[in-house]
Amino acid sequence: MRRTLVVALDIGATKVACAVGIPLAHGPGFEVLGTGLANHPTLTSTWPCEPSALARTVQQALDATDLTQPLQQAVVTLNHPQLMHTPVTAMVELADEPVAIRSRDLVRLRAQALAQALSLDRELLHLESLGYSANGFDRVLDPRGLAATRLRGAFHLVSVPLAVRQAVGEAIEAVGLEIARWSYSLEAVVAACLDDSLSKQRSLVIDVGGSSTQVGLVVGGVIARSLTIPWGGMTLASAVAKTCRLTLEQALSVSLEGPASPKPKVRQLIGQQLLFLQRGIHQLLKGEPQPDLTLVTGRGALIDGLVEWVEMATETNTVLGRSPRAKGLGDLSRQVALTPALGLLELAFRMTPSSLRRSVPNASPSGMVDRLIDRTKTLLTEYF
Repeated sequence: MRRTLVVALDIGATKVACAVGIPLAHGPGFEVLGTGLANHPTLTSTWPCEPSALARTVQQALDATDLTQPLQQAVVTLNHPQLMHTPVTAMVELADEPVAIRSRDLVRLRAQALAQALSLDRELLHLESLGYSANGFDRVLDPRGLAATRLRGAFHLVSVPLAVRQAVGEAIEAVGLEIARWSYSLEAVVAACLDDSLSKQRSLVIDVGGSSTQVGLVVGGVIARSLTIPWGGMTLASAVAKTCRLTLEQALSVSLEGPASPKPKVRQLIGQQLLFLQRGIHQLLKGEPQPDLTLVTGRGALIDGLVEWVEMATETNTVLGRSPRAKGLGDLSRQVALTPALGLLELAFRMTPSSLRRSVPNASPSGMVDRLIDRTKTLLTEYF
């Protein structure tokens, strides 16, 4: 059987990280053949979305792997301050009498959830099933084979602006790669950092990027709740640059001193900036039991004292998250930066090629057209 190389690309506000893997010849698992990391040429607190410039950074990250084999298929994740997180409940009718629930009924229910919650100017990044309910059972993760007349599902949907995803897609296709799957960054981080024993706990996962921070509550290995905080390492550096009248490069170095900075003015400013993160964490955990563990990752997690600050803010055991596969791939900053890409490979090689293809949300403008047609049909049915 032919073994296909897969490229995992993690697109962030300040860098592109990639990891290339190949399935093992015998048995499950994969081998990492190479990794690459490339920073965007210009530091900025806004998310870079110009396709040609992004394509150059992607190509630099691919070149850094030093691989000569042809690369064709890519799995992709991106971090963006305008991600939207939407809880949604959908229902489908099955029959007048109880019938066995089939896989295609779950597909219909997911499609109904998307039609309800996904606006025309956004594209799907992640759809998590939180449980299915019907007459006779409630919050079942896999209801196939159970009997019901109607089926209701609870989902957590993460979407990205259509224009952003199209621009990123153009950049990746410009370097000759075909996108096989899109993922949410926290999904990749969870796959990379939480093993089977840790995934059974209630875990708070915080991924501090350049212009946004993703915060998620993981229960039983499932992202039950998540949100995006439009704050990150470059946001902090920009505030330091403005307040202390420094260049952005100088401010970036100063901001890494964190809450323990010897400069009172910087220390006070960082304390004020961290309130954005604190409010987001409290918003996510409101009404929820205390997590057993908090995992902080992303290059912003390397701000001196941030992990300790999160531990005090959450009152939970807090650790720096990185993939075990990243050890030996360079310094700590590089290991943390490569962790989502390595998690993407974990996700990709858990799936067969056919299921990988079926999991890909429509990345083309036709996806928007299909939703517009569906909504028009609904309006005609309900009002005419």
